[in-house]
Amino acid sequence: MKKSIFAVIAASVVMFSLAGLYTGVLARAFIASHVDQSVLRTPPNLILVFVGYVLLALLMSVLYSRLVRVSGSPAWSGFRFGIVAGVCWLMPYSLVLFGVYKFPYVALPLDFGWALVEQGIGGLVIGLIHGKSVNNRGDS
Repeated sequence: MKKSIFAVIAASVVMFSLAGLYTGVLARAFIASHVDQSVLRTPPNLILVFVGYVLLALLMSVLYSRLVRVSGSPAWSGFRFGIVAGVCWLMPYSLVLFGVYKFPYVALPLDFGWALVEQGIGGLVIGLIHGKSVNNRGDS
């Protein structure tokens, strides 16, 4: 149980921080010039965003511990799992958002590509914390 709680906290912090890096630094100019500011909260509700990442990390940690059989590196297994999780959660979510809000369509592949990095690294963190053997853990 301790590993799972630590994995959720660590992955949440990492993915939330990566999201901040992306939106606040790497894509800041793109967002400012391409996204209608009237559809953005100013300032953003960061507590709500963080809770979203906690829920995502919780789902990822639970699914990882139940579905992933680590045969090599826990980091690599976690990263691959994170990429799959990113596809599963962001593809439908992005299509819904882009269908409802006036986001530029050019942002879709950029956002989706970053999600693979963000959730991939979140999965890597989860994999490293859960460790080598997910079948024989006694503390999850």
